[in-house]
Amino acid sequence: MAWKKPWGMTEGFLIGGGLIVVGLLLQVVLGPINWSLFAWPVNLVLLILLVAFIGLMYALRKRVYAFEWMMHSSAAVPCLLFAAVLTIVMGLLPQIKTGGVPWLSQMLSFWPFVIIWTWMMVISALAALNHLLRWKVKEIPFILNHLGVVIAIVAATLGNADTQTLQMTVFSDMPEWRAIDDNGEVHDPGIAIDLHSFTMEEYPDHTPKRFASDITVYTEDGDSVQGIVEVNKPLKVGGWKIYQYGYDTSRGAYSAYSVFQLVRDPWIFWVYLGICMMLAGAVCLMLFMAPKPVKQ
Repeated sequence: MAWKKPWGMTEGFLIGGGLIVVGLLLQVVLGPINWSLFAWPVNLVLLILLVAFIGLMYALRKRVYAFEWMMHSSAAVPCLLFAAVLTIVMGLLPQIKTGGVPWLSQMLSFWPFVIIWTWMMVISALAALNHLLRWKVKEIPFILNHLGVVIAIVAATLGNADTQTLQMTVFSDMPEWRAIDDNGEVHDPGIAIDLHSFTMEEYPDHTPKRFASDITVYTEDGDSVQGIVEVNKPLKVGGWKIYQYGYDTSRGAYSAYSVFQLVRDPWIFWVYLGICMMLAGAVCLMLFMAPKPVKQ
């Protein structure tokens, strides 16, 4: 029967299903996750508590069977399947801030999605800690993979609250320092943009082929950076990525202003670090599994 030791895949799927149900109840009662409540320094406090909790779970693994079980594949495989299904749904549906499929078009604020990936992170952290404390060279791929998963998930989740996306409309030769968010609130991003010129290349049918802006960005420290900004080719200044976002479509190539999108994600380094660790773990695994030359 289920719940008799040792636990297996059945318990893993039951727990995963239970977490999904809990997430759905939270979604109905509380609504989508409001990430702004977890902005700095709240996310730092949560990170410290999370690390302490995982350490406590590992220390009590011999007394609490569930904690020990979470370090085995019978816990990891069902969790991975639940996470994969939710992630596939996220990839198939357009993720937009309003509209779309209720709940599923705002997956990053969907309680079941966040809870399942948090469960995945805890399982990975316990497994990585267990192998790290039993250090052996052959454990390197496993440790890199699991620590990479933990770092990427934690940084992407807790860092989501600190991610800022603003829009700034800048007229030619009129430096602008004000930007607005999706709610129309005015912000001071700590940089000013001076638009020198706007250029556009068109196809024979007069549809835009390429449009770009020649700008100078000034920081609060008194520094300045000049560069060309175009679609998908941002300029990085003062922790911001500045994208070409729009222009006066009624005037086309003669637009007197440019609209820029400013994006800042202070946790992105850690997300990339986690991904790189997972890739390094995969490479190490292939190297360690490579067949050894046969001695003659």
